[in-house]
Amino acid sequence: MVKYQHIFFDLDNTLWDFDKSSILAFDKIYDIFNLINYGIPSSSHFHHTYFDHNNRLWELYRQGKIDKEFLKTERFRLPLNDYGIVDEKLAIDLGESYTDYAARIVSLVPNTMDVLNYLKEKNYKIHLITNGFLEVQSIKMQASGLDKMIDKSFVSELVGFKKPDHRIFYHAMENVGATVEECVMIGDDLSVDIIPAKEIGMAHIYLNRKKISHHEKLDNEIYDLIEIKEIL
Repeated sequence: MVKYQHIFFDLDNTLWDFDKSSILAFDKIYDIFNLINYGIPSSSHFHHTYFDHNNRLWELYRQGKIDKEFLKTERFRLPLNDYGIVDEKLAIDLGESYTDYAARIVSLVPNTMDVLNYLKEKNYKIHLITNGFLEVQSIKMQASGLDKMIDKSFVSELVGFKKPDHRIFYHAMENVGATVEECVMIGDDLSVDIIPAKEIGMAHIYLNRKKISHHEKLDNEIYDLIEIKEIL
């Protein structure tokens, strides 16, 4: 049996608490742009309206059907339209401000640093495979100190392939000089992180913090990062 040597993490909602930072960023932009004056009742109401549009657009982005600039603007133009607000400049300004705040408001998933330190002490190589925007993910890494814990990062924008495309996983393994048997993928998204890893024969750990029901047969499923210590 080959000993695992390389641990590949997803970033958003696996190490970085994207949901939390997103909510806090919405609080910021709601106040800065005085969105209450546009008839938007609350930050949380706006975030809820935005959420479905954003998820649908990200799926189109993963499929290569839209580019990131369209995504960044459209994900605010559409929810604004839901409130009867047609203001292209506001949509652009909200998109830029949100992206900046969401990257700088440090929110890590509980036990992130504890687990990363544990893995470092065990001499694992720790890497990232993320679909996020390059400039945003870089800010998150630096602001949180994750950059000091990660050996190599593979961002879809630079690699040219987005998860769940198998090619981004193969690219990462080739870059670090690893065989699939030496690697483990850890992520929170079953269809984007875990199933493609399973399909190429990579060991995997599904971080299911929200306890989402599914029928996949997986190597490991955990509900808190701290459980990684019991596996690796």
